[in-house]
Amino acid sequence: TRVANLPLVSSAYDIVSSAYSSTKESHPCVRSVCDAAEKGVKTLTAAAVSGAQPLLTRLEPQISTANEFACRGLDKLEEKLPILQQPPEKV
Repeated sequence: TRVANLPLVSSAYDIVSSAYSSTKESHPCVRSVCDAAEKGVKTLTAAAVSGAQPLLTRLEPQISTANEFACRGLDKLEEKLPILQQPPEKV
């Protein structure tokens, strides 16, 4: 979540999302392929989440530790590269 909220990452996501939506709306053939792919991904994701839940519950302490480690690394990265917090227009 923290990485996704970085201005540069968020801006890149918005640009890619906009291009995807625009392309999908402009080309009917692409739209049908994208719709089918999106439906498949949603179905697979739902199945993966329900199947992985017992494992995730068992690994929660390790996942929490990894998350804390990643957040500390991101803290250091943001400290050394303050440009990450700048709006894309400034970069």
